[in-house]
Amino acid sequence: MVSRNRLTQWRTYALSLVLVGSGFVALYLVQSRNYLLFHSIVEILSILVAFAVFILTWNAREELEHSFVVILGVSYLFVGGLDLLHTLAYRGMGVFPAAGADLPTQLWLLSRYLESVSLLGAGLVGIVADERSAVEINWNNRTVVVLAGGYAVVSALALGSVFVLDVFPQAYVPEEGLTRFKVLSEYLVVGLFAGGLGLLYRQRETFDTRVFRLLTVSLLLTMGSELAFTFYVDVYGFSNGVGHFLKLASFYFIYLAVVKTGIKDPQRALYRRLARREAEARKFKKAADYSGHAILITDRDGTIQYVNSSWEDVTGYSSAEAIGRTPRLLKSGEHDESLYEEMWDTILGGNAWEGDIVNERQNGDRFVVHQTTAPIFAEGGDIEGFVAINDEITEQKAYEERLESDLQQSVTQLQVLARVLRHNVRNGMSIILGNAEMIREETSDESVDERVSTIETSGERLLAHADKQRKIVQLLLEPPPETSVALPEITHRVVERIESSYPRVSIAEEIPSGLELTTIPELETAIEELLENAVVHSDRETPHVSIRARRREQMVEIRVEDDGPGIPSVERQVITGEADIDALLHSGGMGLWLVAHIVAQAGGTIRFEDAQSRGSVVTVVVPVHRFSPRRTRRQGAES
Repeated sequence: MVSRNRLTQWRTYALSLVLVGSGFVALYLVQSRNYLLFHSIVEILSILVAFAVFILTWNAREELEHSFVVILGVSYLFVGGLDLLHTLAYRGMGVFPAAGADLPTQLWLLSRYLESVSLLGAGLVGIVADERSAVEINWNNRTVVVLAGGYAVVSALALGSVFVLDVFPQAYVPEEGLTRFKVLSEYLVVGLFAGGLGLLYRQRETFDTRVFRLLTVSLLLTMGSELAFTFYVDVYGFSNGVGHFLKLASFYFIYLAVVKTGIKDPQRALYRRLARREAEARKFKKAADYSGHAILITDRDGTIQYVNSSWEDVTGYSSAEAIGRTPRLLKSGEHDESLYEEMWDTILGGNAWEGDIVNERQNGDRFVVHQTTAPIFAEGGDIEGFVAINDEITEQKAYEERLESDLQQSVTQLQVLARVLRHNVRNGMSIILGNAEMIREETSDESVDERVSTIETSGERLLAHADKQRKIVQLLLEPPPETSVALPEITHRVVERIESSYPRVSIAEEIPSGLELTTIPELETAIEELLENAVVHSDRETPHVSIRARRREQMVEIRVEDDGPGIPSVERQVITGEADIDALLHSGGMGLWLVAHIVAQAGGTIRFEDAQSRGSVVTVVVPVHRFSPRRTRRQGAES
């Protein structure tokens, strides 16, 4: 069967070669006896081919995928028109009797320039469209008409330079032959055709193999034709005849290429495109099924066009039951209309919508999905549909609800426990301190008085710890909101309170005026704890403390330095995370731990250093604008 098909093909090729060869022999005989008739026949055949190429391209423009063929096809209408004028102006035709041989030669050059530049431009457009995915030309009626209009303008200007303005350079001189301009123009045209052939070769993979070969042969014959036209002296000369034979052959191969592309192959191309699209659809379906997501696609009105197998498994509806309906078939009644409106406003505005949705399966069971719905845009930029990608999170949501319930219960228990402990500590310490005061009043023994003072000091320290513990618990359970804080004002206010409570202290302030922060108000508490800690733990009769601040881009550095004995290493290690918090319970570092927590809440850091001479340096670095992450959970609904 295969051998018979090949035999049939070879017979077809042989018959075609015999017919073409016979035609060329007949033309050669005509050329030897009547050159004007030969020239007219060759040019008319070439013109008919050019017009046929244009007609085929115009009618098949919506089926043609390649810009190269479209541009070349449209250009041949105007190439053929210029060749028609060239034929009518040829010496002996009598249409332009006063023009001589120069006019047809000029028109010939115009036609060849237009053809070669069109080929080069078609190659460039094809390369750009192939290598840059963002460039896509839709050859519809409008774009083809614009292209043809551009050619009409260029052709009109070129003819005007010959017939109206008479500025086109002379191409032929009687009894002398071709001018230098004509010969150089032919070489330039050959160069343009060679460049176009190179561009055609670069995009050969985008052509049918036979079409590429036909175009290549046509361009090589055209280049040979142009070279032949650089030698003749007489317009009826031998090289002129050879050039016309080659031109006719090149047009014939162009005709075969475009006929194959424009008539025979549109159906094959259509089948290829359908097969490719079917393969892409199968690939998409396979990818959608293996994605693990439930995927749904609707048109612009919300009518379901496609669902994947995961969507069928999750909802219980088959593809046949879902297609043609809207996603409202899953509506559970959990969401009000305002959420539908929000979703539609978002996606119709060209944006993606995301949220958690409570849906209902076909059997009535409810389930939760996290859905992302996005618009699908057509080539013109209009929205032609929507795609929704769903992840079922029913178990995850149930776990989160249990976790949140347990957390809320733990928080409540912690609050109750903290209040009970603080109440008991205060009541117990009030009794202890009251009895200590009574003991002091009832005895004059100095040793007893000293022990009473120790009891009172320890009791007051425990009360202070209880108060700081209350602040820490409050920070843990109720993160404070941001507010505008004027650092010079709160620092000065804190310094006044410290100096009022400890008259012997000397505090130096260096805070730039106008330094404002957007942070938590508890920063003032942190500054007060740092200053008071430096004063209380000082072993100097007159403690010297300094507080300085400076801004570094988007951060503010607050530095507190003292001349005391320094901060114990165990407290530093607990606050920096190098030691367990258990060690803090055996020290006096509750205040510093509170500072560290406030600074962390403000989005900053804290570090400890030893002062140059004696004492400690605590440096707090906080952002100028602190924006705490706010978890917003938006739930939406399918519509």
